[in-house]
Amino acid sequence: MTFENLKETEINKLNLALFILYTFLALVAVFIPMLGVAGIILLPVPATILVAGGRIRDGIICAITGCIALVFMDFSLMLIMVILVIAISFIYKDSIDRDRSNLHTAGCIFTAFCIAVILYILINSLVYRINFIDEFIKNYNASIDIIFGDEFFLMYTGLFPADESQLKIILEQLRNILEFMLYIVPGFLIFLCSFMSVINYMVTSRVLVRYGINLKPLKSFKDWDIPWYYCWTVILGLVLVLIPFNNQSLDNIANITGFNLLIIFGSIYLVLGISVIWSLMEKFKVPLVWRIIIFILIALFSGFMIFILSFMGLIDVWVNFRKLERGKQIA
Repeated sequence: MTFENLKETEINKLNLALFILYTFLALVAVFIPMLGVAGIILLPVPATILVAGGRIRDGIICAITGCIALVFMDFSLMLIMVILVIAISFIYKDSIDRDRSNLHTAGCIFTAFCIAVILYILINSLVYRINFIDEFIKNYNASIDIIFGDEFFLMYTGLFPADESQLKIILEQLRNILEFMLYIVPGFLIFLCSFMSVINYMVTSRVLVRYGINLKPLKSFKDWDIPWYYCWTVILGLVLVLIPFNNQSLDNIANITGFNLLIIFGSIYLVLGISVIWSLMEKFKVPLVWRIIIFILIALFSGFMIFILSFMGLIDVWVNFRKLERGKQIA
């Protein structure tokens, strides 16, 4: 691959250099606590601008050069990141060239994120000749053993106003919860990929417009909606979790399946619940300061409010707080 196109004008040099820098900064953000998801969302944006604008070679150079630093940490991760960035940039180009719907584009981006996760697992399993999932489970369980065997942790738990038998029960329940968390990772990953896909689309569509490239925007957040029959996934999840099957193996499978369904679709209804709140705020013209205060209060009582907002998003299917025209999807 040559760099001849870098010599055309000083502007092209500057643009490509800046886009590579932006890609690198997004990559760095991936490894910063609390910024990791934002980094992954922003990572494909610079290459997408170049590819969507017809500078395909520059876009590929941007993706490779911006992620090349990962070769010193994890070659397989670098390869996955490069493939992901290039794939997403070409998804946007195809969407623009063929006038695809925003739902189709976001769905393709979601698929790209999911495939990236699967490829990372497969590549690591082949390169290191291990079962990546089994190793992950072993390391996770070993970490739990280390935590519960740590002297500082045991000394800290001894400060709780409970006798030894009660404390033992509490610790056993906590350990069971932590061990079960491992089995609902798929649900978290699917929701995370969905979330990143939608936010990436929102950010990219706004950025492309600034460069004179039109991409169909998503609906306003207050108008987000999904078909009514998605509620059956939540009902199915509750049935699988709450109804016993009088068989240990079936109960475990039902619980794992049910909780993963609740995480995926419960999170979607949580987002819709927040959309309902935002819509009502706009309807009653609530000042920005009060909106911020309300969402701070929601965050402070998040454990309780998650259920309230999810329930609000679910019943909006029938109550229709926002007076939406039904039969249309989230896009």
